Amino acid sequence: MAKSMSIFEITPERLAPLQSAAFSDHGIFERRDLQRLLRNQVDVIAPDVLVVSEEFGDWEESRRRIDLLGIDKAANLVVIELKRTEDGGHMELQAIRYAAMVSKMTFDKLAEVFQDYLVAQGRQEDARRKLLEHLGWENPDETEFAQDVRIVLASAEFSKELTSAVLWLREHELDIRCVRLRPYTDGAKVFLDVQQILPLPEANDYFVKIREKQAEERAQRSNVWSGLWFVNVGMDDSNHKAVDDAGRSYVRHWQHCATFGYLAAGGGLRWSGALKKLNSGDEVLAYQSGKGYVGYGTVIETARPIHQFALADGRTLAEALNQSNYNDGRSEDEWEYAVGIRWHKQVELSAARTFKGAFASTWVVCKLSDPETVRFLKKEFQIENRTTTEPALP
Repeated sequence: MAKSMSIFEITPERLAPLQSAAFSDHGIFERRDLQRLLRNQVDVIAPDVLVVSEEFGDWEESRRRIDLLGIDKAANLVVIELKRTEDGGHMELQAIRYAAMVSKMTFDKLAEVFQDYLVAQGRQEDARRKLLEHLGWENPDETEFAQDVRIVLASAEFSKELTSAVLWLREHELDIRCVRLRPYTDGAKVFLDVQQILPLPEANDYFVKIREKQAEERAQRSNVWSGLWFVNVGMDDSNHKAVDDAGRSYVRHWQHCATFGYLAAGGGLRWSGALKKLNSGDEVLAYQSGKGYVGYGTVIETARPIHQFALADGRTLAEALNQSNYNDGRSEDEWEYAVGIRWHKQVELSAARTFKGAFASTWVVCKLSDPETVRFLKKEFQIENRTTTEPALP
């Protein structure tokens, strides 16, 4: 086990270390205390997660129970395991079993589980409505729901054996992370130092991009590319509103994409960089998360910042969306970008085209290769019968 670091109080004379402690020294128990506190403030260890059950164990022939079960905003289930021990025990093995057990859960089943949890907490709320609000959906979408299960391990410390196992699992594309909870004391007060140690937060985006690239390459190798690009509309978290409270139109809202002829992404190079894969003449299918495919068109202008993206009437896209000061205070890497699209066919969100098992992804841009999805979309959007055997891009 690595030597622990200290937390210091800055005084006029010196750096005074707080005393590292054990949970047991202060009578802090795993379930009665840690679990109770974290279920109400789960963002401390798992941001953007909604807790939907505590001590969940709704399966036959097993007495095992998940400490906390949650769901993130991308509709992935989240298994949270807590330990107050100094090495984490075998919590990664337990969590993998739990992840497998819940992996086939449907939206309706989770709503039922969540409703039981709310009742047990004495909360008079509607579980389905809260889930839909959390996900930004108007209606349940089983094709998008629970496509993956994430694991969060929270413990006072982690053994080398456990962290080695977690690193290996991450290399094999399981989203599992370790959060260290270390208590400190200063007289009668007890403080909690919370640190994500795997993966390191500053390296997380890099490894996410690597995994996405590898997954895309595998998918492309297994199928012949259709010549069509999948592009995620990526609507802002606006609960499907087109305009915010200040009267600004959301850049990534399908209504505006369809009206002004564009698709957008931004907020960081991970997203805007993907949009720059598209060249003039590329054929794209726009996909709205939680809905389905909503448009087919051809790229007529490559990616550029929305405050430099010119419309036919002389305005920039930023001006048309009442976002003329969008780039103020933002670095160039964070700008919103748009590609110009000549739409051949569009549908309303309420008429989005999809089917159970249709290809869907959180990627901004990728090649569309799934044969069943391609056949379906060619029929729905009257796309000419064309294929290419061009090799996948690196």
